Amino acid sequence: MALLLLLVAAGIGWGLWSGKLMPKQLLPLALVIAGAVLSLRGAWLLGLPAIGVGIFWFRGMTLRLSKLRKIPSNEYELAAARWMLGVSPEDGAEKIKERHKELVAKQDSASGDEEERKRKLNEARDLLLDDLKRKKR
Repeated sequence: MALLLLLVAAGIGWGLWSGKLMPKQLLPLALVIAGAVLSLRGAWLLGLPAIGVGIFWFRGMTLRLSKLRKIPSNEYELAAARWMLGVSPEDGAEKIKERHKELVAKQDSASGDEEERKRKLNEARDLLLDDLKRKKR
């Protein structure tokens, strides 16, 4: 039993260290583990409901946190778009549009990947403007 709890603790530690498990998820996980221990010791009437509640709580929290985890990747995309246009997070819509126009006008028409660069600049501009609109709401 002690070895099993040690393995569970190691698994939780690895999950926290690797980022697959967030600290907010520890309480429902502890409820599931406590329910399993109670069930193994013969207290089925307490253990099984604790396991059930813990699983549903953990699953609901995981779904909510997975929506929050999308934000960092979006932040990375926003940072890349700002870098491409040469603007800062404090710059407004006018500055973003101005920098976009400057960079599109500077393009060398002799290069073959002109359309690809223009497409990327347009995507960066649109992403940053959409982010500004979302923040104003």
